[in-house]
Amino acid sequence: MLASNPYLAEIAKKYNVLIKSNTPVTEELLLFSQRNNITLIDKKYGRGFSENNNIVFDYLSKNNIINDDDFFLVINPDVLIDISQLIQLEKETHKVKSDIYTINLFKDSDLSIHEYSIKRFPRLTGPLQGLFLKEKRTDSYDKENICEPIEVDWAAGSFLMFKKKCYDELKGFNQKFFMYFEDVDVCRRAQKKGMVLTYLPNIKAIHKGAFNNRNIFSKHFIWYLRSYLRYHFNF
Repeated sequence: MLASNPYLAEIAKKYNVLIKSNTPVTEELLLFSQRNNITLIDKKYGRGFSENNNIVFDYLSKNNIINDDDFFLVINPDVLIDISQLIQLEKETHKVKSDIYTINLFKDSDLSIHEYSIKRFPRLTGPLQGLFLKEKRTDSYDKENICEPIEVDWAAGSFLMFKKKCYDELKGFNQKFFMYFEDVDVCRRAQKKGMVLTYLPNIKAIHKGAFNNRNIFSKHFIWYLRSYLRYHFNF
């Protein structure tokens, strides 16, 4: 999927791009990374979302690739964003001061179907409304009526951009969360420290998410349920 991303090679010409492989590297991915000056971290397979992103951040820090004035962008391989949008995002950080940023994600290439990737902190029953009760969740912000940058509670980890110092202070994602709720957790911990998460509606990208947690017979649902309980009951 990464090698077929039509924007990644162009992005790597301007920004440091690191790929953390979670499975043994294919020759296609290796050649793609080498051709486009992309750093490929090929170790520690089968790790969760939190640990993988912490590994990337540690690599950047230990190799002096990132400094205190830089940003650390956590982005899923299935998020497609044009270089022009990243450049605009960089400009926005000078105008809209924040500790963490997220952007306007869409489900389709026409940018007509919003992904409700920004939400209020969940109540105990909130995340299960759509899974068990088949009800529309009520904790999502209404993106269609947001035209200016606003502070939000939390945003999906598929696209979160942290100030380097912010990620350091938070000690990254909590690795007790293998997958799911690590983004809610890090945003809540940030808020408790007085940090601000800002949603930028004018910066847009496509997220081709699988949403595997909605199949109650899948391992993804088990991960989701375990993380849901960990978040609410802190075990």
